[in-house]
Order: sequence, then C-alpha cells, then structure tokens
Amino acid sequence: MAEEQDSRRASLFPAPPTFYTNFTPANQEKLKEFQTAAKNNEDDNAPKGLPAELVCLIPPKPPTDKYQSFGQIWTLPERHPTLQELNIPQLFPEPNNESCNVDRAQELRRLSKSLLLNYLELVGIMGISPEEYAEKVYHLRIHLINIHELINNYRPHQARETLISMMEEQLEKSRQETEDNRKACAKIREMLGSLGTFDAGGLLTPTTTTTAATSSSATSATATANATTTVPTTAAAADGAGNWEERDRSSWEALQQAGL
Repeated sequence: MAEEQDSRRASLFPAPPTFYTNFTPANQEKLKEFQTAAKNNEDDNAPKGLPAELVCLIPPKPPTDKYQSFGQIWTLPERHPTLQELNIPQLFPEPNNESCNVDRAQELRRLSKSLLLNYLELVGIMGISPEEYAEKVYHLRIHLINIHELINNYRPHQARETLISMMEEQLEKSRQETEDNRKACAKIREMLGSLGTFDAGGLLTPTTTTTAATSSSATSATATANATTTVPTTAAAADGAGNWEERDRSSWEALQQAGL
C-alpha cells in the first residue's frame, strides 16, 4: 500500500486520492458537530475521537521545514540542495578563504575531458568484460551531475545579464523614438515658418488693382441687378460657382507645387 502511494506521488499525472469521496455535505455537517463539541481542544489540529472519514476534511497545517510534491522533497525556504546534502561526490572545489574565486569555465572543461575519458573506458570494458559496466556508468553519472551543478551556478549570472540586455534594448528604443519625435517637430517648425512667405500663386496677397476691380465689378453688378430684374439668376450663380471652382483648383495646384 505504501509503495502504491509513493508511486502515485511520483507520477507525472497521479490519480486523485481515494479520500475525495469523503467530501460530502453529510460528512461536513458531522465535522461541524464534532468541532462544536470539542471547543476545549482548539489547539489540536483535529478533535479527539474524530472518525477516519472526517480527518481528511480538516486542512493540514502549513509546512514550516519541508514538504513532498510528486515524489520530491522541497525545503522551506525553497533552495537548491548542495551535492553534499544529496550524498553525491563533488568533483570541483568550492571557494574558501584561500581562493575566493573558482574558474568554473576551467572546471567545466576539465570535467568534460574526464567524462570523455570515462566513456572511452566504458567502451573498452564493454568489449572485454561487459559485466563490469556498472562502475563506469556510475562514474559517468557523477561527472554529469557535477557538470549540471556547475552550469546551474551560472543561472543567476545569466538572469542578470539577460535583464541588462533587455534594459539596454528598451533604452535604445526610447532614444530612437525620442530622436524621431525631435526630427518630426523640427520638420513641422520648418513648414510653419515657410507658411509666412507662401504666396499660393498670388491668391493669398491681393493687390490694389485686384481690390479696385473687385469693388467696381461688385458695384456695377449691384446696379445692374437693381436696374434690371429680367436677367436669370441661375446663369449668375453658375458663373460664380465656376469662378470659385477655378480659384480652388488653382490654389490646390499652387499648394502641390510648393510641396505642402
């Protein structure tokens, strides 16, 4: 039974525990009755004399030292156990008072060469006496675990360098956006400054002759309209619309020639 429970805990997709069938409304009511009757045992995790089908209804206390999940034991606070704690021989030196720094890259090269040598020895053993393979396989496993441990020691450095790279990329992107905004503002200022001297083909700077001609034509048109009422108004409106369309067309052509 214990082996079956351990296999369920270590399984990647474990089956639900068998005690889930005890979570029923009737059992919850019974648990409330037991808790009401055992108020004097508030320090206990479960009231005394509680039936087995009701014990699983009480949440366990939060772990303070370690806990087990999927067959693995995790410590609190969570940290990666050392090779000594896992009872695995450590093949690389640890920093001490005499040498505060260890060249992990050099140690990785040394372990890689030793791993290749053990592999060649395993190949030779398999050709001479295959029954002695277990020792060399154990040596290969120890070397691979030590290499993995050294690589894991680089994880904080890798995370720090990744954050630095991301921050530098964001900073460069912000600088590029700021430079683009400055160029756009300078172009807009240049366009606004050029509007002060823009003529639009003479349409925006009326001359004295044009003003006088416009005034005289307006006066004559008013007099003609007052004297004669038989001129059709539709023709006059059409002429005025044609003049405005021609003036608008010439204005747009002048703007396009100026590049605006």
